[in-house]
Amino acid sequence: MKKNILIISFVFICFLLSCHKGPKNILNEITVSVGPEPQTIDPTINSATDAMIYTSHLFENLTVRDENNNIIPAAAESWTSSNNNTIYIFNIRSNAKWSDGLDVKAKDFVYAWKRMVDPKNSASYSIFLDVIKNANDIMMGNKDKDTLGAKAIDDKTLYVELEYPVPYFPELVSHSAYTPLREDIVSKDEKGWTLKTETMVGNGAFQIVRWDHNFRLVVRKNTDYWNYKEIKPDIINFEFIDNDDTAMSAILNNEIYFYYNTPINDRERLLKEGIARTVTNISLYFYEVDNRKKPFNDARVRKAISLAIDREYIVSNIMKGGEIPASAIVPYNIKDADSTNDFRTKKEEYFSTKSEDYQKNIEEARALLADAGYPEGRGFPIFEFITNPGFHVTVAQSVQTMLKEALNIDMVIKQEEWASLLQTRRYGNFDMARQSWIGGYNNPIAFLSLLKTGYVLNEGRYSNAEFDNALINASIAENDIDRSMYLHNAEDIAMDDMAIIPLYYYSSTIMQNKNLTNVIYDIFGIYNFSKAEIIEESK
Repeated sequence: MKKNILIISFVFICFLLSCHKGPKNILNEITVSVGPEPQTIDPTINSATDAMIYTSHLFENLTVRDENNNIIPAAAESWTSSNNNTIYIFNIRSNAKWSDGLDVKAKDFVYAWKRMVDPKNSASYSIFLDVIKNANDIMMGNKDKDTLGAKAIDDKTLYVELEYPVPYFPELVSHSAYTPLREDIVSKDEKGWTLKTETMVGNGAFQIVRWDHNFRLVVRKNTDYWNYKEIKPDIINFEFIDNDDTAMSAILNNEIYFYYNTPINDRERLLKEGIARTVTNISLYFYEVDNRKKPFNDARVRKAISLAIDREYIVSNIMKGGEIPASAIVPYNIKDADSTNDFRTKKEEYFSTKSEDYQKNIEEARALLADAGYPEGRGFPIFEFITNPGFHVTVAQSVQTMLKEALNIDMVIKQEEWASLLQTRRYGNFDMARQSWIGGYNNPIAFLSLLKTGYVLNEGRYSNAEFDNALINASIAENDIDRSMYLHNAEDIAMDDMAIIPLYYYSSTIMQNKNLTNVIYDIFGIYNFSKAEIIEESK
């Protein structure tokens, strides 16, 4: 009898899913969108923030951020550190389970981390593991992946040895680069295991029910998850929407409850109406150029282009969402290595972004361009700027005008869909491209390491031995004061080279149905809906 009841219940749930048209409050069901369809949800291969939102629901790391952005135990119930924060031992929860009911084991983390640093995978986020013993040598092909400083002492005890003291390692392991994986699942189909519901096995709060490509991803509560009783939604429908106006229409028509962005032209109105809201986001919006290609291989050219951009105009007249003009690499709200003070307090900017100083910036930009051999822009080649659609185009059109008026140089804007843009940037097939970076953990190195020679996400191919050495010296510094000095030195070098062109520090403006509550707004943009609820208005 009990078996029959279970079968009937399962069929009923499937019927509800198949008939679903919109965000009706069935079985604590919510419908949201965090952008277009992800290129991959394989944690090893992924390099996009939106995909990290999916993986954070399907998998669970040793630690996670709570609603107050504090690091709390997750798959690990506790941990200890020793030998000056170079040895960590994590104790895996006894009741931590995979979505197929098998125990989560320490070896699952070891396997996933070895896969992440294996050079054959060219994993974008592998650099987040470079603090682990031998990780760098493995990624460079100098050592076997089995020499990685991580091992399972037993099923529930994970031992990690680091290259140097890392007091923030419990925070670092919350990043998706440290996601556990099942070797028996992944090794059988390295490229396709996430595409089939029967092999997409995770240890997180949800598991995939259905993936309708180009339409939606449906997940349901994972009842094998150790803390499933605290998970509010039974079902989350992730709609794939890559157009802000389409998303706004869906929000206003109660077809979705959340969208990660807002249309630029409607932002002020939506904020006033309470449909849009600004959330804290520690990230940098910037333009990257191919540092190897003429004329962008000349730092004077890169500086000239940077100085010709009126950042105050962009954030005040286009973005209008609380963004801050950027003239540095590390954003505000990142802790300095030698204190709890903000890294930016020692040097807030490398050049003025104030409107009253813009004309002075233009004069310096013209002098730099002339010194580089392009007086009044003569002889400067027409170059291509690559971006995906949306507000990025509006910003680029403004920059296009500024460069023409200030320097008499021509920029052609080319739009590509998100998946295509990722590939274009990855393979360096661009003159200039729009980019953004969310560090993933609260340390300056999370942003500065983006420019490390040879790093797979250093898509502009910037390379400076002095910069690389400054990062190395910061990593092996014996005290926080020296570590801070080297990190600031590294930023000084990169900004003197204008390795990238920073535009502004993000402040995300999202759209959210007024009845949706308890969304977790992660400071790095990894929104989480595990505690979200729809509170229907009383009639």
